[in-house]
Amino acid sequence: MKNNMRIKLLLFVTTLWFVSCNNKTQKTTFFPVDNVKPTRTENIKDKKTEPETETTEILCDSIYKDKGYKIILTKFDPKNDGEETRFNTVFELYKLKNSQYNLIYSDSIFNTVLELKFADYNYDNIKDILVQNYSDVRSNWTYNLYLLDSKNDKLIKIKGFENIKNPKFLTKYNLIDNYVNSGTNWTSFYEIRKDSVIDYNIVVYDDLTENSTYKKDYLNAIKRILKEKKSTR
Repeated sequence: MKNNMRIKLLLFVTTLWFVSCNNKTQKTTFFPVDNVKPTRTENIKDKKTEPETETTEILCDSIYKDKGYKIILTKFDPKNDGEETRFNTVFELYKLKNSQYNLIYSDSIFNTVLELKFADYNYDNIKDILVQNYSDVRSNWTYNLYLLDSKNDKLIKIKGFENIKNPKFLTKYNLIDNYVNSGTNWTSFYEIRKDSVIDYNIVVYDDLTENSTYKKDYLNAIKRILKEKKSTR
């Protein structure tokens, strides 16, 4: 009997406490977002991937004695090896002075392989600089040409030279010719005047047969050009 009374009393007290809790008013305070201070601050920086570059450095002492020249080719967009209208390489010429290399010329160009050649292209017995430009599907190479004035440490870039495939300077005639591999191989003729290339618009074809007249046509083209040059002097 006493146990039953205790149980009933316990149930009554529990019910009273439960009702009391539910009748309490709950108050919620909202704080502006600006007033919320983080417990930990992190400086998050976007990690930018450094662009890939390829560099070739050439000391030119063996070519230009006592001039202290150095050439650096830096390909800043190596993935671009086919879009010629978009530069992907910087060509730079430096000169050593007071134990320090100083930049004397810089140019932005298109380049597929970091390669250059040295050859005289303006008949002054000073080797000029040819920086590779492009190679087509038949391995016909083109170049950027820079004429070197070593006396004044200056370069002159020849406009339009990069359009000549497989160029070769003909010292005897002060002309440029080429031999282009194609469906039918061919040769054309050019001349450098000041800072530009002049195209003589003469093309000699080589069909690579026993009856090919290529050699004869080539010599006739040279004679025609020399005659034209003589008449315009």
